[in-house]
Amino acid sequence: MSNKAITPEYIWSDGAVVRWEDARIHVWTDALCGINVFEGLRGYWRPSDERHHVLHLDRHLHRLLGSLKAARIPCPYAADDFAKGIGELLAALGYREHVYLRPTVLLEKGKYSTDPGEVRTRAFIPIFPVPATSARAGVHCTVSSWRRPSDLAMPPRIKAGANYYNLRLARLEAADRGADEPILLGEDGKVAETGGASVFLVRDGRIITPPVTASILESITRDTVLTLARADLGYETLERPVDRTELYAADEVFLTGTLCEIAPVLSVDGIPVRGRAGPVTAALQETYQKICAGDGGHQDWLTPGPTGPVTA
Repeated sequence: MSNKAITPEYIWSDGAVVRWEDARIHVWTDALCGINVFEGLRGYWRPSDERHHVLHLDRHLHRLLGSLKAARIPCPYAADDFAKGIGELLAALGYREHVYLRPTVLLEKGKYSTDPGEVRTRAFIPIFPVPATSARAGVHCTVSSWRRPSDLAMPPRIKAGANYYNLRLARLEAADRGADEPILLGEDGKVAETGGASVFLVRDGRIITPPVTASILESITRDTVLTLARADLGYETLERPVDRTELYAADEVFLTGTLCEIAPVLSVDGIPVRGRAGPVTAALQETYQKICAGDGGHQDWLTPGPTGPVTA
């Protein structure tokens, strides 16, 4: 997400919508050790009914609670509390454009404890307006020298802030090489994921992606694309280990994620893929965008938000 995002007027903090500047935490907090988990969601604005429709809200909140459980961070809020907070904040902000939502839970106190008497947990949700992603036109990737940690070290399936330091190093390296995104390998040398997206390739008409045991996040967008490819478009899909050189030999390569949605890869390590979205990638992009706009099927994947702004 861009560092140039505007500062919202309001934020949901510890159960209530408050002004942005009133959401505070002390500098001497155990959250500085990286003890937090979060989710990233998109809300798509529809002028037709003047409200946002949040994609896979229930699944994202379920994954948030799963990350909390695996990270052993107590949380006083249930999924319904976060959903209610999102609705209240959308109404207060009154945005009439697509948005990005970031529910986050952090451990303020008690980094080496799970005792309710010793632990203090905080939660907040910011929402930012986001334009249609420029990544739809394509990105250039490089295979990073940094490896994605295994499940035995820093489990990537936990969407924790601490896991993103590894991805920061990879992204800085990619920028130094003149690339848009790094592709990280796992400790086994197989393709894992990028700095914030899942990796797919197309070979001989089949769509291939690394399995969820390949040191990757159990991506909801990844699962959505696999469903669309199989059920809606009739493609054969394979979830299996992927070698680095398969990226060079692929007919198409594309990335999937909440922010990038479905982004074609134009080159890997300077080796051209196609120079534009291939037919499989383009078909998936069109199908995905129609669903998000309310023009396609699977509307049960989207949760409608409130209509009209209110005063917080």
